[in-house]
Amino acid sequence: MADDLILHFGYFGIFLVLVLGGLGLPVPEEMPIIVAAVLTRKGTMQWIPALGSCFAGVLVGDFIVYALGFFYGEKVLSLPLTRKFLTRAREAQIKGYFHRHGVKILILGRFAVGFRTAAYLTAGILRLPALKLFLTDLCAATFSTLLMFGLGYAFASKVEEGFQEAKHYLTPAIALILGAWLLHRYVKARMRAGLPVGPPVLVSEDVPLPPDDLHRKDPRAEAGPLAEILPGPEAGPTGSPPEAPLALPDVPPVPDPSLIHQPSVAPDRRT
Repeated sequence: MADDLILHFGYFGIFLVLVLGGLGLPVPEEMPIIVAAVLTRKGTMQWIPALGSCFAGVLVGDFIVYALGFFYGEKVLSLPLTRKFLTRAREAQIKGYFHRHGVKILILGRFAVGFRTAAYLTAGILRLPALKLFLTDLCAATFSTLLMFGLGYAFASKVEEGFQEAKHYLTPAIALILGAWLLHRYVKARMRAGLPVGPPVLVSEDVPLPPDDLHRKDPRAEAGPLAEILPGPEAGPTGSPPEAPLALPDVPPVPDPSLIHQPSVAPDRRT
């Protein structure tokens, strides 16, 4: 897609793809630069305007992102597009990088996939000086653009052969990526709606049975060689047979005094 756009629009196509990549388009920055170098080696383009288009696309893409953060501030995080590559937690993390290391992180962050757009957006939210940011971005873009353009120009034949071979796998790869993306969106939508994801779980109203104490296994049978040491199920706490309970003597029951019949005594009349 990107190489067709470059072939169709020429130098403006290089510029456009790089600007869209700076805005979050999933296209590596190195790809249009290498394509421009290959076309220059073949004679389709002139190297000065091709290299200038690469520089312009990289810088303009970065500063459009910086301007969004500069003018809209924290409100830019509420946009659906920006939430995909800059969350509140990631913004706090990048702010910490800026406070500790300054704009130097933009030089190393250019080579980190997915970090460049988030870093320039955060720089705009922090309202870092535009001139200092431009000079830093120019140094970083000069190094990375010249490196990729030089490698693409030197190995143009190998790169072109790789492009030709990749075309055979391009359609299956796009179909696989599209299917994975649709599956991810489907699962995420069901989870957001609170619906179950995956195979159904069997739900039964039957009460589970209690543990089977009648067929409990003897631990001595599972112990193996230690069976002689371990006490059996009927043994006492020290491994010896349990002692028989002591026999108590039979004690006659004590009658209730209230139930004993006492004979009445006649009064003495010998007076």
